[in-house]
Amino acid sequence: MPQAVVLRKLSPLAKGGSRYVYRHPENPAHLIKVIRPEVIEDRFGKGTHWYKRLRRFGKYLSYHREVQEFLAVHAATDETPDFLQRVIGFAETDLGLGLVIEGVFSEDGALSPSLGDLLKEHRYTDEIRDRLEACFEQILNSPVILSDLNVGNFVYVEHEDRFVMIDGMGNANPLGLKGLSQRFNRRAKLKRFQRFRGRIERYLRQYEYPDSFFS
Repeated sequence: MPQAVVLRKLSPLAKGGSRYVYRHPENPAHLIKVIRPEVIEDRFGKGTHWYKRLRRFGKYLSYHREVQEFLAVHAATDETPDFLQRVIGFAETDLGLGLVIEGVFSEDGALSPSLGDLLKEHRYTDEIRDRLEACFEQILNSPVILSDLNVGNFVYVEHEDRFVMIDGMGNANPLGLKGLSQRFNRRAKLKRFQRFRGRIERYLRQYEYPDSFFS
Protein backbone atom coordinates (compact mmCIF):
# COMPACT_ATOMS: atom_id res chain seq x y z
CA MET A 1 0.00 0.00 0.00
CA PRO A 2 1.48 3.42 -0.97
CA GLN A 3 2.65 5.61 1.88
CA ALA A 4 0.46 8.61 2.62
CA VAL A 5 1.70 12.03 1.55
CA VAL A 6 2.66 13.95 4.69
CA LEU A 7 1.00 17.38 4.82
CA ARG A 8 0.39 17.85 8.55
CA LYS A 9 3.82 19.41 9.12
CA LEU A 10 3.45 21.83 6.21
CA SER A 11 1.75 25.22 6.09
CA PRO A 12 -1.08 25.49 3.56
CA LEU A 13 -0.55 27.87 0.67
CA ALA A 14 -4.21 28.88 0.72
CA LYS A 15 -7.40 28.39 2.71
CA GLY A 16 -10.76 28.17 0.98
CA GLY A 17 -14.27 28.01 2.34
CA SER A 18 -14.00 24.27 2.94
CA ARG A 19 -10.49 23.20 1.91
CA TYR A 20 -6.81 23.78 2.52
CA VAL A 21 -4.44 23.93 -0.45
CA TYR A 22 -0.91 22.56 -0.09
CA ARG A 23 1.97 22.38 -2.50
CA HIS A 24 2.62 18.73 -3.28
CA PRO A 25 5.83 17.88 -1.38
CA GLU A 26 6.84 15.33 -4.01
CA ASN A 27 5.89 17.37 -7.10
CA PRO A 28 6.11 21.16 -6.70
CA ALA A 29 4.18 21.69 -9.94
CA HIS A 30 1.09 20.17 -8.33
CA LEU A 31 -1.20 21.21 -5.50
CA ILE A 32 -3.23 19.06 -3.11
CA LYS A 33 -6.63 20.15 -1.83
CA VAL A 34 -7.80 18.56 1.43
CA ILE A 35 -11.01 19.08 3.40
CA ARG A 36 -10.53 21.19 6.51
CA PRO A 37 -11.18 19.08 9.66
CA GLU A 38 -13.48 21.66 11.25
CA VAL A 39 -15.58 21.75 8.08
CA ILE A 40 -15.98 17.97 8.16
CA GLU A 41 -17.29 18.13 11.73
CA ASP A 42 -19.48 21.17 11.11
CA ARG A 43 -21.10 19.94 7.90
CA PHE A 44 -20.98 16.17 8.22
CA GLY A 45 -20.67 15.47 11.96
CA LYS A 46 -23.22 14.10 14.37
CA GLY A 47 -25.08 17.37 14.83
CA THR A 48 -25.78 17.97 11.14
CA HIS A 49 -28.93 17.13 9.18
CA TRP A 50 -29.42 13.42 8.55
CA TYR A 51 -29.54 13.79 4.78
CA LYS A 52 -26.05 15.31 4.72
CA ARG A 53 -24.66 12.31 6.58
CA LEU A 54 -26.31 9.99 4.06
CA ARG A 55 -24.89 11.66 0.96
CA ARG A 56 -23.07 9.10 -1.11
CA PHE A 57 -19.86 11.11 -1.49
CA GLY A 58 -20.04 12.56 2.01
CA LYS A 59 -17.31 15.03 2.88
CA TYR A 60 -15.75 14.54 -0.56
CA LEU A 61 -18.74 15.94 -2.43
CA SER A 62 -16.72 19.01 -3.48
CA TYR A 63 -14.15 16.73 -5.13
CA HIS A 64 -16.90 14.94 -7.00
CA ARG A 65 -18.33 18.20 -8.32
CA GLU A 66 -14.96 19.53 -9.43
CA VAL A 67 -13.99 16.33 -11.22
CA GLN A 68 -17.43 16.14 -12.85
CA GLU A 69 -16.98 19.57 -14.43
CA PHE A 70 -13.48 18.67 -15.61
CA LEU A 71 -14.85 15.52 -17.23
CA ALA A 72 -17.83 17.35 -18.73
CA VAL A 73 -15.52 19.73 -20.59
CA HIS A 74 -13.36 16.84 -21.81
CA ALA A 75 -16.47 15.01 -23.01
CA ALA A 76 -17.39 18.07 -25.07
CA THR A 77 -13.95 19.14 -26.33
CA ASP A 78 -11.50 16.33 -25.46
CA GLU A 79 -9.06 18.86 -24.05
CA THR A 80 -8.49 21.01 -20.98
CA PRO A 81 -9.40 24.62 -21.76
CA ASP A 82 -7.39 27.62 -20.61
CA PHE A 83 -9.95 28.67 -18.01
CA LEU A 84 -9.95 25.41 -16.01
CA GLN A 85 -7.38 24.03 -13.61
CA ARG A 86 -6.19 20.59 -14.69
CA VAL A 87 -7.20 17.69 -12.43
CA ILE A 88 -4.34 15.22 -11.93
CA GLY A 89 -5.99 12.67 -9.63
CA PHE A 90 -6.16 11.75 -5.96
CA ALA A 91 -3.61 11.14 -3.22
CA GLU A 92 -3.82 9.52 0.19
CA THR A 93 -2.51 12.02 2.74
CA ASP A 94 -2.18 12.16 6.52
CA LEU A 95 -5.08 14.67 6.40
CA GLY A 96 -7.39 12.40 4.43
CA LEU A 97 -7.96 11.91 0.74
CA GLY A 98 -6.58 14.81 -1.30
CA LEU A 99 -7.50 16.07 -4.74
CA VAL A 100 -4.35 16.66 -6.80
CA ILE A 101 -4.46 19.51 -9.31
CA GLU A 102 -2.00 21.28 -11.53
CA GLY A 103 -0.72 24.43 -9.83
CA VAL A 104 -1.32 27.87 -11.29
CA PHE A 105 1.83 29.84 -10.54
CA SER A 106 3.50 33.09 -11.41
CA GLU A 107 6.91 33.04 -13.08
CA ASP A 108 8.59 33.43 -9.68
CA GLY A 109 6.96 30.21 -8.45
CA ALA A 110 4.40 31.87 -6.15
CA LEU A 111 0.68 31.22 -6.47
CA SER A 112 -0.86 33.38 -9.17
CA PRO A 113 -2.73 36.38 -7.74
CA SER A 114 -6.48 36.14 -7.35
CA LEU A 115 -8.92 38.63 -8.80
CA GLY A 116 -9.40 39.83 -5.23
CA ASP A 117 -5.66 40.49 -4.93
CA LEU A 118 -5.65 42.50 -8.16
CA LEU A 119 -8.59 44.61 -7.02
CA LYS A 120 -7.17 45.28 -3.57
CA GLU A 121 -3.71 46.16 -4.91
CA HIS A 122 -5.12 48.54 -7.55
CA ARG A 123 -3.85 46.30 -10.32
CA TYR A 124 -7.27 45.85 -11.92
CA THR A 125 -7.11 47.65 -15.27
CA ASP A 126 -9.21 47.80 -18.41
CA GLU A 127 -6.91 45.18 -19.91
CA ILE A 128 -7.40 42.89 -16.91
CA ARG A 129 -11.16 43.36 -17.16
CA ASP A 130 -11.00 42.36 -20.84
CA ARG A 131 -9.14 39.15 -19.92
CA LEU A 132 -11.74 38.38 -17.25
CA GLU A 133 -14.54 38.90 -19.76
CA ALA A 134 -12.75 36.56 -22.16
CA CYS A 135 -12.69 33.95 -19.38
CA PHE A 136 -16.43 34.48 -18.80
CA GLU A 137 -17.03 33.90 -22.51
CA GLN A 138 -15.10 30.64 -22.43
CA ILE A 139 -17.08 29.43 -19.43
CA LEU A 140 -20.33 30.50 -21.06
CA ASN A 141 -19.57 28.46 -24.18
CA SER A 142 -18.63 25.36 -22.17
CA PRO A 143 -20.80 22.80 -20.35
CA VAL A 144 -19.39 23.89 -16.97
CA ILE A 145 -21.99 24.50 -14.25
CA LEU A 146 -21.29 27.31 -11.80
CA SER A 147 -22.07 27.09 -8.10
CA ASP A 148 -20.33 30.19 -6.77
CA LEU A 149 -18.61 33.25 -8.17
CA ASN A 150 -16.34 35.27 -5.94
CA VAL A 151 -13.10 37.18 -6.39
CA GLY A 152 -11.09 34.38 -4.80
CA ASN A 153 -12.20 31.81 -7.37
CA PHE A 154 -10.37 33.42 -10.29
CA VAL A 155 -6.58 33.69 -10.52
CA TYR A 156 -4.63 35.65 -13.10
CA VAL A 157 -1.68 34.02 -14.86
CA GLU A 158 0.28 37.16 -15.61
CA HIS A 159 2.91 35.75 -17.97
CA GLU A 160 0.17 34.07 -20.04
CA ASP A 161 -2.35 36.92 -19.76
CA ARG A 162 -5.32 34.73 -18.84
CA PHE A 163 -7.63 33.94 -15.94
CA VAL A 164 -8.17 30.46 -14.52
CA MET A 165 -11.18 29.45 -12.45
CA ILE A 166 -9.95 27.39 -9.49
CA ASP A 167 -13.17 26.84 -7.51
CA GLY A 168 -16.92 27.49 -7.51
CA MET A 169 -17.94 24.86 -10.07
CA GLY A 170 -20.40 21.98 -9.87
CA ASN A 171 -24.07 21.26 -9.70
CA ALA A 172 -25.38 21.70 -6.16
CA ASN A 173 -28.63 20.04 -7.25
CA PRO A 174 -27.96 16.92 -9.35
CA LEU A 175 -31.65 16.85 -10.34
CA GLY A 176 -31.62 20.49 -11.45
CA LEU A 177 -32.14 21.71 -14.98
CA LYS A 178 -28.62 23.10 -15.41
CA GLY A 179 -27.24 19.60 -15.83
CA LEU A 180 -29.97 18.60 -18.25
CA SER A 181 -30.37 21.67 -20.46
CA GLN A 182 -27.53 23.61 -22.09
CA ARG A 183 -29.89 26.51 -22.71
CA PHE A 184 -30.96 26.69 -19.07
CA ASN A 185 -27.34 26.39 -17.89
CA ARG A 186 -26.24 29.18 -20.24
CA ARG A 187 -29.02 31.46 -19.01
CA ALA A 188 -28.11 30.73 -15.38
CA LYS A 189 -24.45 31.56 -16.09
CA LEU A 190 -25.36 34.84 -17.76
CA LYS A 191 -27.30 35.86 -14.64
CA ARG A 192 -24.39 34.90 -12.35
CA PHE A 193 -21.92 36.86 -14.46
CA GLN A 194 -24.12 39.93 -14.34
CA ARG A 195 -24.39 39.78 -10.55
CA PHE A 196 -20.65 39.18 -10.31
CA ARG A 197 -19.90 42.27 -12.38
CA GLY A 198 -21.94 44.27 -9.89
CA ARG A 199 -19.94 42.80 -7.03
CA ILE A 200 -16.68 43.72 -8.76
CA GLU A 201 -17.91 47.29 -9.22
CA ARG A 202 -18.64 47.50 -5.49
CA TYR A 203 -15.07 46.43 -4.79
CA LEU A 204 -13.82 49.10 -7.19
CA ARG A 205 -15.71 51.75 -5.26
CA GLN A 206 -14.63 50.30 -1.91
CA TYR A 207 -10.98 50.51 -2.98
CA GLU A 208 -11.51 54.02 -4.34
CA TYR A 209 -10.67 53.49 -7.96
CA PRO A 210 -10.83 56.73 -9.99
CA ASP A 211 -14.20 57.85 -11.36
CA SER A 212 -12.80 57.61 -14.87
CA PHE A 213 -12.70 53.84 -14.44
CA PHE A 214 -16.51 53.72 -14.34
CA SER A 215 -17.13 55.82 -17.46
